[in-house]
Amino acid sequence: MTAPLRRHPERRNVAPARPPSPAEIQQRLERDRQLGDTLLRLGKLNQESMQRIAEIQQQSNTPFAKAASKLGLLTKEDFVTALGVQNGFLREGEGEGRLPANVVIVRRPASREAEQFRALRTRLLTSKESEKLNLFAIAANGSSREADHVAINMAASFAQIGKRALIVDSDLRSTRLATRFALPKEPGLRETLLGESDIRKAIRPTVITNLSALTAGEVTPSGHELLSGNTLRLTFDYLRCAFDVVIVMTAPFGPIADAQHVWAAAGAAFVVTRRNLDRINAIKELNVALRQVDADIIGAALAG
Repeated sequence: MTAPLRRHPERRNVAPARPPSPAEIQQRLERDRQLGDTLLRLGKLNQESMQRIAEIQQQSNTPFAKAASKLGLLTKEDFVTALGVQNGFLREGEGEGRLPANVVIVRRPASREAEQFRALRTRLLTSKESEKLNLFAIAANGSSREADHVAINMAASFAQIGKRALIVDSDLRSTRLATRFALPKEPGLRETLLGESDIRKAIRPTVITNLSALTAGEVTPSGHELLSGNTLRLTFDYLRCAFDVVIVMTAPFGPIADAQHVWAAAGAAFVVTRRNLDRINAIKELNVALRQVDADIIGAALAG
């Protein structure tokens, strides 16, 4: 199963302008009211700010968001947060860290790329390998940027349909997941594998509803020693019971064998290849490595 994930320029057909109907005006007023109430509840605006926005709207018939932006009262991030809360995508007053900049399925839910992730989710849920969605690792060559982009958006897409989702960073030589979500890097997977922390304390709820995160923990140059032990398999067994979907970020495939240990413990992998960067030979080598550790390939995506 291969799903192309690519940012496409939005194409819009310009229709002749027409005055809005009374029903459309009422719908816009209701959306503005809901947005204003949410921003008030989140502490992004106060009653004085709301009054200033209302005055601008009355003077120029300007939509709420545009009026608030014109006054410099809100940022784009404020609007994304408020809309995410309204749609049930973001936790209100709960969760840790921030919303990563690349979570298009939350930030731009109407975009073509967000729709591609929803389509990918559907294909996975209806495939013959759907029972292996409980826990699988990401397998990728070279840079981790595209693989992380796919992993985080996939995890968020499952969370959006009510699945208890967890994203795990098993690259013990970096702090990728902690950096993306602005979470404390420890305790994380490293500390749980060493027995220094209870895994229940290491797993944190993110700002995305139904999505939790387990960071890599303190960076260590000897990650392969921890990942090659039986403790990782036992940890994955626990996570399979605790969550509906677990997506494991891994180190990029290469000379260091960290990723192969994770693939073997997971037993299933989703392959991410980079458009115009990954060559056929490199993809074949990745496929051979997955076969060698008996990791089933449940799907693939072409990103970039």
